[in-house]
Amino acid sequence: MKARPFVAVSGCFLIYVGLGLIHLFGNIIPYLTSYLRERVDRNTTYEQTAWLIYTTESMGSFFFCGVWLAERIGHRSSILIGTVIYSFGMAATYWTIKHSLEATIASLAVVANIGFDCCYSFPLAAAMVWFPNNKGLMAGIVSSGMASTPLLMNNLHTYFINPDNLQPDADGYFHDPGILDRVPTLFLIMGAVQGGILLVGLLLYQEPPSETLEEREDYSVIPVENSSNHKVEETEHSFPKELGVTPKEALKMYEFYILLVMCIGSLHSSLFVNNFYKTYGQTFIDDDIFLATTGSVSSIVHVVLRVVMGLIQDKISFKLTSLILMGLKTVLLFTLVPSSHGGKVMFIMWICGLFATFPVEFVCIPAVVAEVFGKKHTAMIYGFIYFIAGTSVVIWPPTFQVIIPFFGWFGTFCLIGSISFIGFLASMVYPENFHRQPAKSTICNDEREQVLYGTVVWQK
Repeated sequence: MKARPFVAVSGCFLIYVGLGLIHLFGNIIPYLTSYLRERVDRNTTYEQTAWLIYTTESMGSFFFCGVWLAERIGHRSSILIGTVIYSFGMAATYWTIKHSLEATIASLAVVANIGFDCCYSFPLAAAMVWFPNNKGLMAGIVSSGMASTPLLMNNLHTYFINPDNLQPDADGYFHDPGILDRVPTLFLIMGAVQGGILLVGLLLYQEPPSETLEEREDYSVIPVENSSNHKVEETEHSFPKELGVTPKEALKMYEFYILLVMCIGSLHSSLFVNNFYKTYGQTFIDDDIFLATTGSVSSIVHVVLRVVMGLIQDKISFKLTSLILMGLKTVLLFTLVPSSHGGKVMFIMWICGLFATFPVEFVCIPAVVAEVFGKKHTAMIYGFIYFIAGTSVVIWPPTFQVIIPFFGWFGTFCLIGSISFIGFLASMVYPENFHRQPAKSTICNDEREQVLYGTVVWQK
């Protein structure tokens, strides 16, 4: 029994490793775009294949639908169904990429992410329930699984597609027949490997108990006052075992909207860096393996910082943690173009620094959602926040088709940096002492049930 929580968290971690497709796009998009441009449509550009990236993110933000499904058929059944759909979507890209960009988006961004939505919701929340006193650390460990995916896969994908380390031509695209011939096969391999990792994670995954022993021992409830200002003595039956704000109640709390703005500011900028670092690096670095390695090294930084920032947030405040990360991200984005003058060393330092700031939306915000709104509806409330932030990214593909050709990379980085700065400002106004969740207290008196409404104050 003592090992059970650790086995369960290991399964949650592996599920997230399998779901890390979005983190692989930065490395494979140059190959994918080159294949479509050379073999399917000569007018295909990086600005157009950005639709693939941002559709993936938008579809992934529907993961609250997976919460709805899992609540009805069970977590494990939902993850199993999602694994099959997810793997099929990636493998089917072997055929769809030969047809058109639209068909590729349908299989890799839409179908695969329907499966993603079925799998994503509960592993993170489950890990935090297994270890309720270390929510930030658990959020960091489990979510680092997705960040680990490029660390494991980037260089393998590059060695498979481009074993001779050939460089793109002057137009920024690959035209070598050997490289292009291997692109469709890559998606068959990805479907098999990512699906296999998901199945191993599912075998280890265990649904958490409704209330762990640690929760009962480490938290107590102090008296609340009823409408007549008479203190009520609390008994062990005074409060239901699972307390938390419902999604509807969360929409009435201003913390929800501050976290939403922070998530938008961080997610939009993170997604851009994650998927365009290689495309930008190719403009002044003629070393494809080095660029793939940059993604892998950055992933190491990302993984470590997810765990470290989760641990730090448990020790200090969410506000301070987010201010540090959002401030660093804003500075690095505004100074990314000069990195081209510093060559490989400066480029990899800047990209690693940017990847170090990614934990805001994937670790810090989920952990604070559980803290502010309660763990019962963490997945659904965070799902709402991420849904709004994730679906809003669809503004960028048409925007890039305007700003990149006319304003270049500098103008693009300044615009993305401005979005990050908005998230920094939201972090500044986030309240140090957040509102506690409104909760219902059921008190039995003379075989009658009275419901009192008050504010639950947790004491460790």
